Amino acid sequence: MNEGTTYDVRVYRTEVYKGVKVTTYRVRWKAGKRLWREGFRTAAQADSFRSALLIAARKGEAFSLATGRPTAWERKKADTTWYEFACAYVDMKWKQASAKYRKDIARALTAATPAMLAPGARMARRCVYPPGAAAVGIQHQAACRAA
Repeated sequence: MNEGTTYDVRVYRTEVYKGVKVTTYRVRWKAGKRLWREGFRTAAQADSFRSALLIAARKGEAFSLATGRPTAWERKKADTTWYEFACAYVDMKWKQASAKYRKDIARALTAATPAMLAPGARMARRCVYPPGAAAVGIQHQAACRAA
């Protein structure tokens, strides 16, 4: 059994919270020793999610300790990394892009990169937005190839 998964799963009744303006239906389940909760606006959505958890538990699927959800629900790892995707995207757009558009491409990828990479992966940031990249496209290509 993988260290990050468990088969010890328990699904509880749906909680109903009636607030002043909105009623929330909360599905509760326990994977390992941690209690997980997911809120929904309608009872049907909550019941559907709860049923999916029960089906996965009855099938004997492993549940992730990190997310509390069945491992079968997790997304598969991409064949390309974010770094490779960003370099390929910039290489595709760079030649026909104006200087202003190049700068905007670099800014957009710079804003998206921290969310896509682990904290501490600064090498990719240098590739996506090297100093002077908006001025000379060759600098970008050289920075990507050197990485």
